[in-house]
Amino acid sequence: MGLFSRKSSAPAESRLPAPEETAAAGRALARGNQKPADRLVTEAGEYGQSVAMQILADSLDYTPQD
Repeated sequence: MGLFSRKSSAPAESRLPAPEETAAAGRALARGNQKPADRLVTEAGEYGQSVAMQILADSLDYTPQD
């Protein structure tokens, strides 16, 4: 499932991730790894869109070091 996918395979119970989790997913996304972000958005269920926006914001705040 993509970060902005409209189809939802949401879990039975939505879960808001901790700020540390979204920050880690944002850093991974900035390095090119989308899997942690996809997992958090899926787990967020009905809150997926706001979680996706937070992850994107966190990824912009992170500058990967070569």
